[in-house]
Amino acid sequence: MAKRTAEPLVIDNSILAGTAKCDTFSYVRYALGLATRGESLPLIAGQSAHVGLAVWLEGGSPDDAAAAVERDYRKKLSAYLISIERDRLPPEDKRFEDEWVVGVIHQYMSRYDEKRPFKFVQATAERPRLHDFGMIARWSKRPITYSARLDGVVRKWETGGQWSLDWKTTKRLTEYWTGKQKVSSQFSGQIWLGRESLGTELQGVIVVGIEIPDPHRSDRKCPEHKVPYTECSIRHAGDTILFITRAPAEMQAWRATAARLIHRYDWLLRLAEEEGIAGVEMVPMQGRFNDSCSWCSMARWCLMGRNTSAAAVRATFVEDPWHPEASPD
Repeated sequence: MAKRTAEPLVIDNSILAGTAKCDTFSYVRYALGLATRGESLPLIAGQSAHVGLAVWLEGGSPDDAAAAVERDYRKKLSAYLISIERDRLPPEDKRFEDEWVVGVIHQYMSRYDEKRPFKFVQATAERPRLHDFGMIARWSKRPITYSARLDGVVRKWETGGQWSLDWKTTKRLTEYWTGKQKVSSQFSGQIWLGRESLGTELQGVIVVGIEIPDPHRSDRKCPEHKVPYTECSIRHAGDTILFITRAPAEMQAWRATAARLIHRYDWLLRLAEEEGIAGVEMVPMQGRFNDSCSWCSMARWCLMGRNTSAAAVRATFVEDPWHPEASPD
């Protein structure tokens, strides 16, 4: 068994949300640090978009920011293709081609370069922010530190209050996507962390949603741009802004719920240290009862009986330890 230390156990919203959905997912993805092969393409596209948007937010030109996106994304995309043992993306992943991702983000920044809806106040995006959560984990007896990435602190032009800024990329800005952001625990955590670590009473979170849609394939003429859809496709990538706040009672409930999930994850982490992948046999599968399996990257592995043989694990997963206290490479 791994030696225990008094070092803080660092927790973030991904760990808490994963644990809330299903212990099996949290055990494999976070406690063991295994990722399903090929699951991370939307994640790395979003990470690279954040790199460029941070450059733009701090005063860089859209061209400079897009160049930063391109450098970061090509590096990550190359590593991704190696992990799935392919030399190019399959046709169904065309929206993640590097030229398309860079072009969409460049277009967004160019569209708003002269008329930004908020004023930049403070850069916070280089590394996750950490703050003592004020509790001790039940099993490991380690103090808890909460971690979150705040993309920046901004003001709305018409008011003086400060807000945390969060960029989000998605395939489509649907009503479902918008509704999910409004109630997400991620933003409750950001508000708590911002208020605790920045020394300012954040009003809430400004969420900027940016579409990275599938490219149009139709040669029909677009009635808006008067050219075939294939030529104006990128101009149809949309964006939106959401202003998210939390009532005091909701923040209290968020913290109490987070504490319970932390204790659960602490137990999963201890089991992972003692039993490794074989320990999954002792871990519940709540996803079967709350529909989380429908969108889970591990659904097929679970349907096959959570096979823990070396061959099955090697075929299904890649090692990808989760470090909420560190910036992604």
